[in-house]
Amino acid sequence: MAANTEKWKCKISDDSMSATVFVAAPEEGESITVDDITHFLRANGVISGYVYSEIEKLIREKIYLKDVEVATGKRLIETVPGYYEFLFSIGEIKHPEIRSDGSVDYQSMSVIQSVSPGDVLAVYHPAVPGSSGLDVKNREIRCKPPKELPALKGSGFEVSFDGNTYTSTMEGRVEYDNFKLHVRDLYELKHDLDLVIGRIDFRGDVIVHGNVRTGTYIRATKSVTVEGSVEGATIIAEGDIVLKKGMQGGGRAKLISGGTIYANFIEFTEAKAKGDIEANIILNSTVSAGGSIRINGRRGALIGGVNHSVGKISAAQAGNKVEVRTVIASGISDEYDKRHHLLSAKAESTKESIKKTAALITQIRDVRITNDPKEVKEAKISQLTRRLKRDERLLEHVKRELDEIEATMNVGMEAAVEIEDTVFPGVIVRIDNKELKVPNMLQHVRFFRPEGSSEIEVKTL
Repeated sequence: MAANTEKWKCKISDDSMSATVFVAAPEEGESITVDDITHFLRANGVISGYVYSEIEKLIREKIYLKDVEVATGKRLIETVPGYYEFLFSIGEIKHPEIRSDGSVDYQSMSVIQSVSPGDVLAVYHPAVPGSSGLDVKNREIRCKPPKELPALKGSGFEVSFDGNTYTSTMEGRVEYDNFKLHVRDLYELKHDLDLVIGRIDFRGDVIVHGNVRTGTYIRATKSVTVEGSVEGATIIAEGDIVLKKGMQGGGRAKLISGGTIYANFIEFTEAKAKGDIEANIILNSTVSAGGSIRINGRRGALIGGVNHSVGKISAAQAGNKVEVRTVIASGISDEYDKRHHLLSAKAESTKESIKKTAALITQIRDVRITNDPKEVKEAKISQLTRRLKRDERLLEHVKRELDEIEATMNVGMEAAVEIEDTVFPGVIVRIDNKELKVPNMLQHVRFFRPEGSSEIEVKTL
């Protein structure tokens, strides 16, 4: 090597993806070659990624006493994992819009997503392999191997030849959960439900785009959505009920939901929900919710009737100026405690019976304890086995009911009535088994019963 390398310097970046060289001017009569620089780089641990154009430029233009980047690594290109592009919203509830006055626009909400034959439901984008990198020290930087997602399983769709496009083959409701895609049965009535049709009884979801007239009946094993007005009809759903324009029941209407009832308004109706009841106004109705009752908006009112929820009830107004009898009840009765105690005792006695029966069966089978003939043993064992299975079924039923009662009691711990604006005289407030008749107009109050107290207390919000 002609050049004096004692004054040369080599720097490698922290990530080892680049290297620079600092070259002193050669002595008179000496010269620097490409081999001189590459040999110096190798001696300092720079094995690959030489940028010969920069090295040649350094020599040609005599770039001395300055750091020059002369080596760069090959950058890692990350693998892109496979993913699904769903052409529908994941999840069921589309939350309604909140108006400026705090009330809810139920016409903007939906609990189901319906599709038609030929609609593309999902497109799979296969993984894109990356490429490994290489630093200037000639060390490989490995990329992750391509990761593909499993194919979707389910019903109501077909898959393209390449396995990447999922298309609906039927009209119905689309559901997705953990790589399981289904298009379920959906009954969709494009016009009013009147006495000509009279009755819808359907295993699945029901959508009525028109009105539901007096005297008609809807029953669904999933949700019911009505986009028009509802009169004196009966609607029963194991899932949610959504009434986008509300219900004027005329004292003949009934709503029963295994989920939540959403309605713009509920008037002169009997309504019962296992979950919550949510509306902008409830008027002269008998309503019951296993969860909470929420009356939305600055003018949201509970007027007349009997309104009960296990959990909290909230509204802007309760009752009215003419002091119509309005009952607002939150919480649970002592009957739940009694029933819970009774079922707990029944569960323990049934467990003991199961234990004794199992022991008897073991005893009969033990030849050291009994010498009964085989036929007698089999008859006894058969009878005891029937008793054992009967007790096991009973215990399962009791445990299920206990779980439901305990869940209800937990919700009932939140029992309270909150009125953000006005409570008019004549309103009757009940918390658990205690009752308070409001004698004077109150504003911005919360009714509750502190733990261990036998009285309802009133607190300003």
